[in-house]
Amino acid sequence: MTKESSSRWQGCTLPASLPSRRAGGADAFGVPWVAAVAIALLLAIAPTWATDWVIVPGKRVGPIDAGASEAKLVELFGRGNVASEPFEVEPGVAVPATIVFAGDPTRRAIVLWRDETRTGPESVLIRGERSVWRTDKGITLGTPLATLRRINGKPLTLIGFGSDVGGTVLDNGGGALTELGAPEKGERVGRMLVLRVEPDPSQRDSAAYQQAIGDVELSSESDAMRSLNPRVFQLMVDIATK
Repeated sequence: MTKESSSRWQGCTLPASLPSRRAGGADAFGVPWVAAVAIALLLAIAPTWATDWVIVPGKRVGPIDAGASEAKLVELFGRGNVASEPFEVEPGVAVPATIVFAGDPTRRAIVLWRDETRTGPESVLIRGERSVWRTDKGITLGTPLATLRRINGKPLTLIGFGSDVGGTVLDNGGGALTELGAPEKGERVGRMLVLRVEPDPSQRDSAAYQQAIGDVELSSESDAMRSLNPRVFQLMVDIATK
């Protein structure tokens, strides 16, 4: 064992319940003693990322922060859970991307890189119906607009449905969700989290949906939005540079 690997185990205490060694090198269950020790040590140093699904907009998505690289993602999540694929930000325009947990919709996250070196994440995209990822304020896939409004404390501004950017939350209207950006002198500043919402497909023939279609800005307090109460289906999280 190298000096580096031996220092890694320093301070690890084996569980008291570990079966005692028996003659022949096996424990009480017939498992080789060395294997039992190895399993116990691996459990003792289980990675902390496994339970870190918290998004802090502008800073990190779980363990994915400004210092992450694709190699680091492999180290964190395992080679089998990391896939390099281009991602189309619009038809015909692809950017370097890495997909984490591509086979699990509840854990999937798409890391978009600043350049081809894949050593600095620009943003992380999470989309679908539900996810283990959630912001430090509790926002996740499936969060209804009414809940966003309650957390924000003020009405939100959204784009109408029916386009490639439909259902995008434009700003927080001066509310508590500062990560969504705020209106200032005719502009929107400080946005670190872009949310998109959509109503249930069964509502698309309703009068409320027809009122909310188009490239228009709507308030979360409008009759149409209150009636539809659309849910979050996409989070785009900015990662600040180091």
